Amino acid sequence: MSQITVVTTFHADGMRKYGQRFIDSFIQKVDKRITLLVYAEECAPYISNNQQVTLLNANIELPKLIAFKEKWKNIPKANGIPPDNIKARRPRDWHKEFKWNAVRFANKTYAVFNACNRSKDWVVWMDADTFVHSEWSHKEFNKLLPNDKWLTYVGRGKGSQTWPECGFYGMNLNHPVCIQFLKEFERYYEDADNGIFELEEWHDSYVFGHILNNLKFVNNNVLDYSAEMYLKEAKTGGGGHPLINTVLGKWIDHMKGARKNIGKSLPKDIMVNRTEDYWSNK
Repeated sequence: MSQITVVTTFHADGMRKYGQRFIDSFIQKVDKRITLLVYAEECAPYISNNQQVTLLNANIELPKLIAFKEKWKNIPKANGIPPDNIKARRPRDWHKEFKWNAVRFANKTYAVFNACNRSKDWVVWMDADTFVHSEWSHKEFNKLLPNDKWLTYVGRGKGSQTWPECGFYGMNLNHPVCIQFLKEFERYYEDADNGIFELEEWHDSYVFGHILNNLKFVNNNVLDYSAEMYLKEAKTGGGGHPLINTVLGKWIDHMKGARKNIGKSLPKDIMVNRTEDYWSNK
């Protein structure tokens, strides 16, 4: 079976709200052969099993991230304020800061780049605001990462034209197209004026989706966990909370947005028949 390395990152406030809980659930529920890299941003979570979980100081291990943030920290367009041409073209949503906050989401992408450089076989990104609610064996996890695929991810359902849900995605480091994807992904940040800032939006999920769509023309052998999830084709697929409605919901919950304050997804978020005990205890 393949070696599987999961990676995540969070800051001090995130650690208190959800990150520590994620680590604890990972150690409790995930097969010990699957390891976790945690890039901690100025915080020190408690690690009860340092054989399975490796704690890394993001400020030390991610010098390219530090350089990126330093370069763009005082530039409005990199911190959620789009330029006038985008404001004019998108009067309905230009005020949605997250779509143009390259600095905020760069922590995530640079953690992925670094983790892939120090790992082999499969690297899986998991948002730290996820929670592992059920036992997750190596065999079950491995089945989610077929070796003939170069990437796995959560889309938004059939017909979706929006960016993927990047709370969980897997990268096959043994596949040349995945290596090409990672090189291009990093280039978009390292050469941002000719990369992310040439796009319509510049949060990590949009950049991810843009490069993925381009490389699908080269090799379409990817796995979208949401591919058969929605019955109707629609511009936005299944809306804003797809992860828990895919096969991944068998093992994890995803506390996006205000759900972090509750600690669980809402009953109205469920669009499929979930039979796991966790989802029955509403």
